[in-house]
Amino acid sequence: MSEEKNKQAPIHLSKSDIERAFKKVEEFKRLTERGKTPQKIFEDLTRLVEVNE
Repeated sequence: MSEEKNKQAPIHLSKSDIERAFKKVEEFKRLTERGKTPQKIFEDLTRLVEVNE
């Protein structure tokens, strides 16, 4: 059982996945340089995905 538990599925990344992640990091750096804190960025993102009932 321990052998099965240690075996993981391979992770497949495409070039577009890496480019998208790189752009998100650049955007995050740009926002922090403008004075936003990581907490404020997170709050803004969660506000975007909130569902109004």
